[in-house]
Amino acid sequence: MAANERSVISRVSAILNLFGEHKPLIGIEEIAQALEISPASAYRYAADLVQAGLLSRLSGRYRLGLKIIELEYLISTCDPIIAAAHQPMEALARASGANVLLCNMYDSTLVNVAHVTAGQRPVHVRYTKGLPMPLFRGSQARVVLAYMERRRLRRLYDAAQHDPQTAADAHALGAGWRDFTRALRAIRKQGYYISRGELDAGITGIAAPVFGVQEEILGSLVLVTDAAAPPPLLPEAALVEQVMQSAHQLSQRIGELADA
Repeated sequence: MAANERSVISRVSAILNLFGEHKPLIGIEEIAQALEISPASAYRYAADLVQAGLLSRLSGRYRLGLKIIELEYLISTCDPIIAAAHQPMEALARASGANVLLCNMYDSTLVNVAHVTAGQRPVHVRYTKGLPMPLFRGSQARVVLAYMERRRLRRLYDAAQHDPQTAADAHALGAGWRDFTRALRAIRKQGYYISRGELDAGITGIAAPVFGVQEEILGSLVLVTDAAAPPPLLPEAALVEQVMQSAHQLSQRIGELADA
């Protein structure tokens, strides 16, 4: 899509998506290439984003701006879904003696947005709060996929076939679309998914779905344990029940936000 056919939001998104865990700085040439525009136009876009606080200049290049830190603070302290999750997550962490994470999804990206430890040492996980997670691997992801609307799921599945890494993860669920959806139906039928070392060696995740105001899949609640840490306070079957009950309670709380 040419730059003059793109909305302002899509242009800003394209620029911000240039940043990554191992790419904290970007240059004008990268902005110009991403938007398919001239360097002069890229300078104008960058200047506007600097003024808005979304970018900040550093030695002739650009880093993420301080406005994003402000927004992260607002999300962490004021977001209604994270606020609704606080009590169920704290209760689950205390009852289980394990760590609890809340995963949310936007577009085709999964991220953990909250982590509760109940006073214990946090379990070290590769995908900490805010770091995009694999879409087809791990308990959080597979639970979300299991409850996803079929047409959206098919778009994600088809797109994954063009990336060797995501294709391998998708094929781990099933060799083709039919086997892939059959595996997800099985997860949906049982109402939870347990991953063992899929994202981090020695880490077990037990995830259950969390639904939005209109009962759409929003994300998942996951209890994580580390084989190298003290064992949880309950046997695994009891942990599964606790996770499912907590996720259901959180979904009810989120549903009540429509009437708030």
